Amino acid sequence: MWRSLNVPFMQQWKHVIRTGVFGLLFFALMGGVWGAEDKKEDKKEATKQARHDLSWWEHYRPAEATPETQLAWINELKDAGHTILASKACLALVNAWPESPQAPVAQLTYCRLLEQRDKPAKAFEEYQFLVEAYAGFFPYDEVMDRMYAIADRMATRDRYFLFVKYQSPEEAIPLFEKLIRDGTQWKRAAELQFRIARIYEKTKQYDLAIEAYGTYHQRYPVSPLAEQALFGQGRCCYEYSRENRVALDLRENAVAVLQGFLDWYPYSDMAAEARTYLTELQYDLAGGLYGQAVLYAQTARFTSDKQEHRASLIAARVCYERVIDEFPHSEWAQQAHLRIAEINQKWGKNP
Repeated sequence: MWRSLNVPFMQQWKHVIRTGVFGLLFFALMGGVWGAEDKKEDKKEATKQARHDLSWWEHYRPAEATPETQLAWINELKDAGHTILASKACLALVNAWPESPQAPVAQLTYCRLLEQRDKPAKAFEEYQFLVEAYAGFFPYDEVMDRMYAIADRMATRDRYFLFVKYQSPEEAIPLFEKLIRDGTQWKRAAELQFRIARIYEKTKQYDLAIEAYGTYHQRYPVSPLAEQALFGQGRCCYEYSRENRVALDLRENAVAVLQGFLDWYPYSDMAAEARTYLTELQYDLAGGLYGQAVLYAQTARFTSDKQEHRASLIAARVCYERVIDEFPHSEWAQQAHLRIAEINQKWGKNP
């Protein structure tokens, strides 16, 4: 009886198991197909990334049937002084045969032609395309040096507004950052990181300068400019805290950075200046703590609630003790001793 009742049940389970097995096989096969399709799409995407995004009106078709003959045509146009036609021929080659050995050669030629045509911003953009799309297939140092020259010219060139000459070096920062990203081990990478920090400091963007100097010291701790970078970070922390006097955390951070500089470089030529900044900041911190203690003491004096009175006195004494512990040589420390004595005399050591 029980066996006869279980037969349909077992058949159902066999059907479920059989269906599950076939389902797994189906998904495995389809997964392989889908994986192959994904690889095809990835390959298409990689090829697409090696092409230029042309505007709708730009249709540059190669004049020759092969990349070899197209490159020869480019050189003929270039030698004849037809820089615009040669530029278009370069784009046509790169877009028609992006994976050919001639493509990075044509792209590099296009970049040089853009410089000849006095289009430095566009040339930098196209050099960037060359670095990203054809890594290892061009003279690396030459290209990075050309990109650096363009960025440096942008950072140092004179501008005019109503006959007033000025410079805007911060416009070159995005270019410097791209150069650092493209060549972390490049010979000028450390120099560029330091220049970014200096530009931010000179333009009084102290929060960005702090980060840039910190990045320099973290990445290049034994470089010749590491000492100046850490001091620059401390100096910018000091200036930033002066701009935001109500921000206690900024003063505390400035004290920590400057003290860190003195710990790293106690005999530095900049140590005296760092100590001056540090003394001023510590004086402000001590005064702030002392003022907070006085505020707690006044709250205790003017409240009639015994519990609140007791809590305010305890808080005042804690702040006075912090002044003594953290800033023992400040003028506030001696006054803090007197105030603690008054509290202890009136309420005992543990009010």
